[in-house]
Amino acid sequence: MQTTSSLWEVLCRDFESERQVSRAQDCCEISKKFLSAARLVLRPDSARMGDALEIVGDVFQAAGEYVDAARYFEEARETAERLGALSSQARLSAKLGLLFERLDRHEEAIQRTREAVSLYESQRDFSQHALLLNHLGGIHRPLGGPAEAAQDYTHALEAATRMHGHNHPETATALNNLGVARMECQQYDEAESLHMQALGIREKTFGPMHPEVAQSMANLGVVYHAVGKYDQARAYYHGASQIYRSFRAEDDPELQNLQNNIAALPDHA
Repeated sequence: MQTTSSLWEVLCRDFESERQVSRAQDCCEISKKFLSAARLVLRPDSARMGDALEIVGDVFQAAGEYVDAARYFEEARETAERLGALSSQARLSAKLGLLFERLDRHEEAIQRTREAVSLYESQRDFSQHALLLNHLGGIHRPLGGPAEAAQDYTHALEAATRMHGHNHPETATALNNLGVARMECQQYDEAESLHMQALGIREKTFGPMHPEVAQSMANLGVVYHAVGKYDQARAYYHGASQIYRSFRAEDDPELQNLQNNIAALPDHA
């Protein structure tokens, strides 16, 4: 008689061999066959069943089938919750937070992302905190909550600094995001300082010609534009444009936005 472990290995091997020779659009159907086979040989509330559901969710997510992916992840999360598997539950909650945002299910995205943060904290695992808190701020901003987003980004900055120190790309990302939120709150001096810090880290880490450097320069241009320092705004806009043109086509949205900002500057600043 085969053990559950050996049956699982057979299921995974067959799934992978079939997936490798199939077209991308067929992978979802193959994954559903894999899940049906798993349901026949695995206990419903087993860790392996949760793994099978997560694997299928990953396949559907990669195919852009977000509604189905969320359904499989949610079932896997419920299985992990019943088993008391906190690490799996945290990981799946984080995945659901990202998916729900893509589906414009914002309240559910916020709930699951906060849940993931809390679950990781309960295990003293802070490796995902900056990423999750930045994501949480990214949900709040378009909902018209820059002040609430700023709180999320402040916590993300604290987490990134605690995990990586003051001169790390993830720290720069949190600085950049917090700078954007402060700008939207019309806290211009703080926004300028945050973007300058992010720019310094990015230039040191990536060199002067990098898209993330361009992002920081563009954001500084926005700050100077808002406070009437038009010469400085123009210089940063042009600097960002030159970098972006090394990586992107002329019709790229970032470049188009920069060109619009430059055109909106007074002719004689």
